[in-house]
Amino acid sequence: MSKEIPNSKRFVRKELTKGKGISNRTIYKGMNISTEFEYFYRNISEEKLENPLLHKHQYRALLNNDHKCKGKGVFLLVFVHSSANKILERQQIRSTYGSFSDYENEHIEYIFVLGQTLKPEIQQKINKESEKYMDIVQGNFVDSYRNLTYKLVFSLFWVNNFCSNAKFVVKVDDDVIINIALLIQHLQQKKKDNLLTNVLECYMLIDKGPFRQNNSKWRTSLLEYPFPTYPPYCNGNPSIMSIDVIIKMYDTTKEVPFLWLEDVYGGGFLPWISNIEMHQPTCYGIYVTNENIHGNACKLFYLSSSSNIIFHKDIWEQISKQMNTSCKC
Repeated sequence: MSKEIPNSKRFVRKELTKGKGISNRTIYKGMNISTEFEYFYRNISEEKLENPLLHKHQYRALLNNDHKCKGKGVFLLVFVHSSANKILERQQIRSTYGSFSDYENEHIEYIFVLGQTLKPEIQQKINKESEKYMDIVQGNFVDSYRNLTYKLVFSLFWVNNFCSNAKFVVKVDDDVIINIALLIQHLQQKKKDNLLTNVLECYMLIDKGPFRQNNSKWRTSLLEYPFPTYPPYCNGNPSIMSIDVIIKMYDTTKEVPFLWLEDVYGGGFLPWISNIEMHQPTCYGIYVTNENIHGNACKLFYLSSSSNIIFHKDIWEQISKQMNTSCKC
């Protein structure tokens, strides 16, 4: 079975004006794409737009290395969503793709985004880690799977307030390996082509609906989301964004109802309402296994179902060996 991630999908929707008549179907490449979310958005009650973090933006950075972007020409900011206890994974990133602070005269910054931990011993380790590496920001919400939407909006909050001088931003989880050389070349081509705005690139899912099974990790009740399908959305894998997209989506959070599924909320609801075009690059990424680890240098992102740090290091070594390979994306 191929582990290749499907390529070259694009979706652009017609502009939505809140409160006006909305058709619940859009034709895309011969398929009916559900836009029932627009009813969910349009008819939401005001009381569901009163969340202090999501809608009022009452975030506090419990740890805040706000110097990261000050006075710097930041070409790319990589913000890594990391669980509080993933200390070894963060260190692995710092020693692999995160060791590149400059590539082809472009400056790169990295920040790890965490929530609160309820374990004092873990927090002490995080405090020491932050003092040593100065690359951690920690928000005032509990770090948990059901709080990933809060983490995403906190990331938008932080970038909007402390790194809005970056040209491009990549959101990534701590179990993904970035081909940083190819990514910089990919973004440099955008700069040459004067494509510095309205960039949202990701792995897209179209015409997908909620899991209703009681035993599903991703079960979404009818009360949480009553419709059978979501708008097209970026799956929870890496996303490439221009800084204006970050700003638009951050502003849009004030009027979008909460959904705990962070990829649907942040990769679907926010772009949809912000009228941001989604695109999936042909070289987007690959799911890596022991069988296909070799000969796949021309991908932006490498994903693996394995949590084995040694395996991730092997993937990075294979990328590094072929870093000067001529690739087109």
